[in-house]
Amino acid sequence: MTIAIGKLILPVACLLFVAPAVLYAQTSNTVTEFDPGIVVAIDLPKHFRFDLYTGQEKSEELASARTKVGAGISFRVKPIFKRLLDDEDSDKQHLLVLGTAYEYSQASEQDQTSIEHRLMVDATLRYDLPKKLLLSDRNRFEFRWVNGDYHVRYRNRPALERSFKLYRRKITPYIAGELFWDQRYKKLNVYKFTSGVLVPIFRRTSLDFFYERQHCTTCSTTNTNIFGLNLNIAFSLKKK
Repeated sequence: MTIAIGKLILPVACLLFVAPAVLYAQTSNTVTEFDPGIVVAIDLPKHFRFDLYTGQEKSEELASARTKVGAGISFRVKPIFKRLLDDEDSDKQHLLVLGTAYEYSQASEQDQTSIEHRLMVDATLRYDLPKKLLLSDRNRFEFRWVNGDYHVRYRNRPALERSFKLYRRKITPYIAGELFWDQRYKKLNVYKFTSGVLVPIFRRTSLDFFYERQHCTTCSTTNTNIFGLNLNIAFSLKKK
């Protein structure tokens, strides 16, 4: 396991720290938007979790943002990270999380409308690093129907985070990078760098403040600066 983690750290470091420098160097055709969202997570018996979410996100087909709504279910392997994280996100307490979700979204711009149906399947691995750092790597396949056109897309998103107490509150700063491979173009076409912080409001409810830089070689807008705010609400139906 130590050797495998060592091999993983180098590409993760390149994506998290080298990629942002490349993205910031691309300054032409840049827009800025604000993307809010709400996520409701319900812990179920037998290591399952049900998620509902809605919000706004950058559209790739149009220059405007898209409004999305989705639902999914995940299965978690034996929890091993309880000492690192509390109840705000129970998925992060597990070594491996397998999930599937459906999402509907729509974007409009002048006389154009883009409608998408998306089925997602993903697997997220997590590693307990020294200094209480948590490294995660999400691999996701998306089966997309955009205005009736079907194609497949692959996404890889490594992230690094660490929780600590500030004025008696346990906050979690994080950084993440993401690469997209699109079947339509047979190449990597979207690159994202995200930095943010999770701040608990009260038990099992938190706010996620983040900034995201997106560079897309095939979108109507090449570069996008995204400021976002997600409200995360968690419930548990498991017997104690």
